[in-house]
Amino acid sequence: MLYCATILICLVVGTIFRDTRIVGFLGMGVLAYLSGAANPLTTLDYPVYLQHYQLLGWETSPFERGYTWMSKLFFDMGFNYAEFRLISMIITFLVLFVGVCIFTKKVALFTGLYGVTVFFNDATQVRNLMMIALVILGAGLMSKKNKFLRIVAMGIVLLSTQFHDLGFVFLIFLIPLSFIGMDRLVRYFKPFYVTSFVIGFVFAVLNTSSVLQLLAGLLEKFSSRQDSATNLLTRYGRGNSFSTIALTWLSVILLIVTMRILMRNARQLGIYESEQFKLVFIGSCVAIVSVFLIILAPDYSRISRNAFLFLLIMLCMVLERKRIIISNRNLVKILTILSLLIVTTYANTRVWGSTYYDSIPYLAKIK
Repeated sequence: MLYCATILICLVVGTIFRDTRIVGFLGMGVLAYLSGAANPLTTLDYPVYLQHYQLLGWETSPFERGYTWMSKLFFDMGFNYAEFRLISMIITFLVLFVGVCIFTKKVALFTGLYGVTVFFNDATQVRNLMMIALVILGAGLMSKKNKFLRIVAMGIVLLSTQFHDLGFVFLIFLIPLSFIGMDRLVRYFKPFYVTSFVIGFVFAVLNTSSVLQLLAGLLEKFSSRQDSATNLLTRYGRGNSFSTIALTWLSVILLIVTMRILMRNARQLGIYESEQFKLVFIGSCVAIVSVFLIILAPDYSRISRNAFLFLLIMLCMVLERKRIIISNRNLVKILTILSLLIVTTYANTRVWGSTYYDSIPYLAKIK
């Protein structure tokens, strides 16, 4: 009931009111509790995290250095894994809250939409959640004019790679592209997603072993995780089903269409040229990378899922300045956005299988 009430309140308040930071903060507090106090018997990745937490100091950790260091810090202070998980999720959602607040005051709407779409994925894969929270905070600080804050922002995005390797994808996009003007970025937007789909088709019909070898070589050099290259060649290079690929492509297509709708609105509202809008645009564009990487393994669906959070922020930025008017003219736009939310949720639920699907009621503490 706590989950359902929180999401309902966040969505209603977030839709009606412009400044909902307090309600959003409380909503994120509930999400932090749900992800931190997850049931160890029904949450997919919980036993793995628990096992390696208990073996700290006795083995070479299979996780990235940042997560390992944080785990070791709490382990040495005498915290058990359940306590560490809860505290780390509270910290993570505080980071996410600050990051979202830099972009928009409609934090309750973001919390409600996030909670009803891909939250349960992140509540299961907590390192990924830590990473994307840091990326969003880094992107927010990167939008500031202060040079010191921009340097700190780059450090935070770099730090995100120490919690999950997919942070490198955002590092590659956010930092270099933040120095390019919005008009120039938009000019390359269409060629980028068209080329990505072409590469996706090529990956689908050709042997991708050479691509995997190249990516494995890069990870071996830069990743802080001991087995990243091996994982890429085995777990992250095992191929994918047609249905998963099709669902991912459909969700990315809907994301691109939604981005175009929001970009037109942003231009009318006068926020199109702002640094904040540019950063959420770049973050959303990262989803397009999954178009060809999803051919390699279902795990790369996380890329579009993480970028989807930037799209939610973009939506909140627009709705903060524009009222929702249901009319024949806006019906197609509203249906497109709703379709994106539904398809993204379904795709990121289906890709992890029935065991993950069955765990959702327990994560929400409905069962």
